[in-house]
Amino acid sequence: MNPKAYVRTPIRRTKNRRSPGFEALFLALFAFIPMRCRAAAPRYAAQLEQTRYMGWKVYRLSNGLISLYIAPEIGGRAIQLTLGGHHYFFVNKALAGKILPKSQNNLKAGWANYGGDKVWPAPEGWMNDHEWPSIPYYILDGSPFQSAVVKNTPEEVAVRVTSPPDPRTGVEFARTFHVYAGTTRVTVEQVMRNISQRRIRWGIWHLIQNDTSDAADPSKPNPDFYVYIPINPHSMFPRGFYNPYGDVRNPSYHAIDHRRMLRVHYRYEVGKVAADSNAGWFAIENGQKNLTLIESFKYFPNKKYPDNASVESWNDGPGTISRGPFFQTLPNDLEKTPYFCETEVLSPLATLDPGQQYEFTVHWAPTRAPNPVRKAVWAGAISQPLRAKISARQVTLKGAFGVFLPGTLEAVFYSAMGEELAHDALQSVDPRQVVRLDKTVALPPEAFRVSVRVMDSEGRNRGDLGNFILRPQQ
Repeated sequence: MNPKAYVRTPIRRTKNRRSPGFEALFLALFAFIPMRCRAAAPRYAAQLEQTRYMGWKVYRLSNGLISLYIAPEIGGRAIQLTLGGHHYFFVNKALAGKILPKSQNNLKAGWANYGGDKVWPAPEGWMNDHEWPSIPYYILDGSPFQSAVVKNTPEEVAVRVTSPPDPRTGVEFARTFHVYAGTTRVTVEQVMRNISQRRIRWGIWHLIQNDTSDAADPSKPNPDFYVYIPINPHSMFPRGFYNPYGDVRNPSYHAIDHRRMLRVHYRYEVGKVAADSNAGWFAIENGQKNLTLIESFKYFPNKKYPDNASVESWNDGPGTISRGPFFQTLPNDLEKTPYFCETEVLSPLATLDPGQQYEFTVHWAPTRAPNPVRKAVWAGAISQPLRAKISARQVTLKGAFGVFLPGTLEAVFYSAMGEELAHDALQSVDPRQVVRLDKTVALPPEAFRVSVRVMDSEGRNRGDLGNFILRPQQ
């Protein structure tokens, strides 16, 4: 999604021989060109504005499908992400509109947890200078960040937020949020710079606090909130995951699907799970609303990770856990221990000399899909994989999905030799609606397999959602 680098060729300047009114004449003539002859704005064009969200000054990056709210004043975080008016992130209403100084956001005063997303250095710990002592940590988690608009076109809008330099860890974080026309995909470029005069070694630790309150009664937890994390088939952990904090018997964590998937079920009970997942994605699922968020990232198999994990999840809730040198007790009090589930992505550890920097990019893609989510692909999320039933000269295609852009589902039939036999438009799709496929179409006589893919408004293939073998090879 990033534009390619280019080299600008110097232009030899010559004396301007045009009349003084040339530019005005050109603009006047341009005004009479029919609109259809000019470059058309993309459908669901990207937009950027400065506004307020729950009292905070924010940048709103939107495209008619999603809205992303960036709040530089409170730690440079994305405070909220919405799809069709539905909210994904937890936001602490007790702190709405407040910007607390360091004197009210420290170990003695307590943590000012605004919610939203954030980025921290990893690993967390308290045993030496190469571990980050966690929150509250004002400089990187709550102080005002610098901000700048880096792109503002109908095709793409982007805002960069930069933390103050942190002498203790030696890092400065810069993150650039990108929203594009016509898709729910969001890119978050994360850069960690060494601003110290010593060598440092940290990973980039990205977190989202997801809203886990009940849709009908916010005073209760959502009983249908899940996180799905693919298990590494070659995991270093016997179960494919482990519990850094909390009771290992916590019923929130189960291996399902023949031990290919870790399912995190939110319960109002403190706990944390970590996995060396190598799939490069995980899914967050609010089953009450069929709201799905896919976060994707690049996995590096031969690199050392903080906690030996690429993905972690924290269930906020009451209970006591060991932090190593001390115990932490979270009270059964919604004001102090609100309903949220943290989903966390870690980069490999990066060793940086003074002045060096390291980048680790993540991608978000909100959609609506039923629980459970079994797989994520470029085109969308798969809840019920594609299946087909043949009857005489027809075939019925079924499945349940979430897509990342508006368009049309198309079935493509192939022969055993890969020849395209037929294309059938199945139905229109939209990220703001669950895609439930149940369509009967004509079956070409020589069809061996069928693929279902998402086509955009310009007829371009934006990726497949499933493939099904119709007849076994002879």
